[in-house]
Amino acid sequence: RTQYATEKGIDNSPQNLNGMSFDGATPAGGQPAQQAYIHFSISAYNRWDYDAASGRYLRSQDTKEVATAEDEAYAPMVDGLTGQQLAADNVVVLYVAHSYAFQTHPGNAEIIDILFSGSALGYAMRDGQIYEIRWNRPKEGSVLYLTYPDGRPFPFKPGITWFEVIGQSSKMTAPAAGVWRFTFGIP
Repeated sequence: RTQYATEKGIDNSPQNLNGMSFDGATPAGGQPAQQAYIHFSISAYNRWDYDAASGRYLRSQDTKEVATAEDEAYAPMVDGLTGQQLAADNVVVLYVAHSYAFQTHPGNAEIIDILFSGSALGYAMRDGQIYEIRWNRPKEGSVLYLTYPDGRPFPFKPGITWFEVIGQSSKMTAPAAGVWRFTFGIP
């Protein structure tokens, strides 16, 4: 990878991660999170299932358009190169302000600005647990970091992190023990 980046003239030096916190130990204070659903629209939704054997969340993706949550259908989201289901050590749901930059007549395209700076509510899942967090990005170009609501750094589990970005008016419910559902709302 380094050779490829160098040949393409891409800066492959380590990124500045100041502000981010990492710890392999499971933090205290979480609630069980065996499954998380993120529903963006009738044709864009996904699910994360915690796999205790690997300690990771496995991603499944929508397979059809649906009118209700009861009609949702999923299939594993698979990496086309490896054939393996996509997995993440951390799944982070960020509530971020969305606004219409341009809205045309109903049924036509909409252009939405995602105003990704400041600090707001979020949820982080790792090790089969979910935690209420705040995401922080003081200004454009700043490193994103997570804190507990009281301001203490929240530790990412070392490994792969997947971010789900939803609107600030999105709803979160817990329809069953260990199951979390996020339904997109705008703004």
